[in-house]
Amino acid sequence: MTTARRKRPSVSGTKFDTNGVRKAAIAVLASAYRSERFRTLADILVAMEVIDADLDGQPHSMRSLSEKLDIPYTSVSRIVFGLTAEGGEGPGILTLSSHPDDRRRKVIGVDSEAFKLFGKGPHQAAESAMLEYYGQSVKSLKAKNGPRRG
Repeated sequence: MTTARRKRPSVSGTKFDTNGVRKAAIAVLASAYRSERFRTLADILVAMEVIDADLDGQPHSMRSLSEKLDIPYTSVSRIVFGLTAEGGEGPGILTLSSHPDDRRRKVIGVDSEAFKLFGKGPHQAAESAMLEYYGQSVKSLKAKNGPRRG
């Protein structure tokens, strides 16, 4: 029995090749898994969203994170606490601080020193996968937008 190599399905009408994005997503998940800090996919999802919001200068509260990810508030609270130094094992990648306007709310941030302990990090793994797949177009986009922290 011979097996023919399957051709990748093409999405009709798309103007953007999503294979590089898929490769970047795989690289992010693999990098996060290798860090041995995250127990579940939900941990990775919450951490990635908090990191992205922090880089954009729009940190999340528990409520905004719950609404954005469509995860119950209690689950988000448990996951976030587990990713802090107080609630997790080892260095916590997330921080909780008081909201400037409402003492009942917490602002979720990224502990930059703990984030550095994760080596190359998921963001660099994704960038590497995108560069490998898309090549020069990603380099020119990065040059146009300038460097981001992290």
